[in-house]
Amino acid sequence: MTPGFHDASEAGLDADAADFVIIGSGAGGGAAARALAKSGARVVVLEEGPLVPTDKLSPLMRTTMATLFRNQGKQAAFGKATTPILQGRCVGGTTFVNSAIVWRLPEKVLAKWHADHGLADGLPAPALDAAYATLEEEMSERATVEGDTAGRQDLRMRDGAARAGIEGRMLHRYERGCRGSARCLHGCPNEAKQSTTINYLERAAGDGAAIFAHARVDRIVVENRRAGAVSGTIVGRGPNARRPFRVTARRAVIVAASVVQSPNLLRRSNILRPELGDHFMAHPGTTVMAIYPERVNMWLGASQGYEVLGLRDTVGVKLESINVPPEVAAARLPGAGRRLAAFIDKLERVAAWSVAVRSEAEGRIRPSLLFGDRVSYALTARDMDRVRQGMKALAQMHFLAGASEIITGVHGLPETISSIDQLGVFDNAPLDPRAYSMVATHLFGGCRAGRDPDSSVVDPELKVHGLDGLYVMDASVFPTNTGVNPQHSIMAIATVAAQRLV
Repeated sequence: MTPGFHDASEAGLDADAADFVIIGSGAGGGAAARALAKSGARVVVLEEGPLVPTDKLSPLMRTTMATLFRNQGKQAAFGKATTPILQGRCVGGTTFVNSAIVWRLPEKVLAKWHADHGLADGLPAPALDAAYATLEEEMSERATVEGDTAGRQDLRMRDGAARAGIEGRMLHRYERGCRGSARCLHGCPNEAKQSTTINYLERAAGDGAAIFAHARVDRIVVENRRAGAVSGTIVGRGPNARRPFRVTARRAVIVAASVVQSPNLLRRSNILRPELGDHFMAHPGTTVMAIYPERVNMWLGASQGYEVLGLRDTVGVKLESINVPPEVAAARLPGAGRRLAAFIDKLERVAAWSVAVRSEAEGRIRPSLLFGDRVSYALTARDMDRVRQGMKALAQMHFLAGASEIITGVHGLPETISSIDQLGVFDNAPLDPRAYSMVATHLFGGCRAGRDPDSSVVDPELKVHGLDGLYVMDASVFPTNTGVNPQHSIMAIATVAAQRLV
């Protein structure tokens, strides 16, 4: 086994055994690899997606979606509405394409996990605090977005929130030397964003870990009630594509394949537990766009720079600025033909802010012959009311920040409104999710952690109930929604669980 990064499609997979085999290279897999390799253990990380060098990253959204995202960005949850789900599928997972926002798990959420799900022994607050502190140092947490990295729309959101009297702050992110290219979604072209690819997997490789791209795990091999190996297929387009592989795990298999893929991998491996694939949760969200009298150029600055927190514990929403490429922004503009062209002509003056809802809805995850993975998910009427309230707050802040016109983006509402006195239209917006253009991010559940094996998949130490040598270390173990960006918590929880193994 040669330490470092490898493309199994091109070079093959030269590892047939390791102390720990980790499935997935995102937040959970990267943190587990870091902790285990640092201890001296022999670690193999298997990633289904490609390893994309920085100099091969494309600024074109079509290429990015095809290369870095699962199902080319076409993955969706199905319910009354079809809601896109964005997940990275590359070395680094979603950490490679997100905004690297840092949030510790709120104390109230952790207290609920301890009280209702029996996780106090497995995830004690002091151990998590120590993991957070290490992550914040090693992953280079920055407390503010400032200088040239703060986009104009970030600063307008700051002004609008202040004038509305709603608490907000510049975002905390994992980054070192951000240049404000607003290309986090494409993979950082300057290696400033600290994805697991750039940071924790690199550290793990330095400690002897081997990370294989294009290595799709199809099955976890269980014998005598112990997970002892994984088997899979090399994918990609190189000479070794379609070849099978098997890697033995001398000490444990760690599943960190994501909220959607982890429960389905267990199910395909005939590892069935009560409620496996159930309790899928997310932060569904949408965007309110506004036109300003002067240039905003939302494609300049950090990909996300400001967040509004004041409605998180009351309404149940978190508001954020979003700096995206022009083609992404233009796709959200209304109309067609000349009307669409007229809006595109104003694109440099458009700012886009988003609302993410801590929804109460729960869905389920199952394998699908047609899609590979199928997510069923339907927002409740209360969730949709939160969406309406969050959009109204965004529109108010836009006007207070100087916007001249709001693009509502809701079927059944006026296409635009031009006065703060018209904000009441959001109070009567439809409760039907099909009237909105929404995306589900920040996914949770599917392999719920808990003390009771009848109502959870993994125990408080994240070991699958009833099996030895099999752990799950990603957001699928989260027993509840969190209301905040989960990457930091995923990495801390995986760090605590992995450190316990060594």
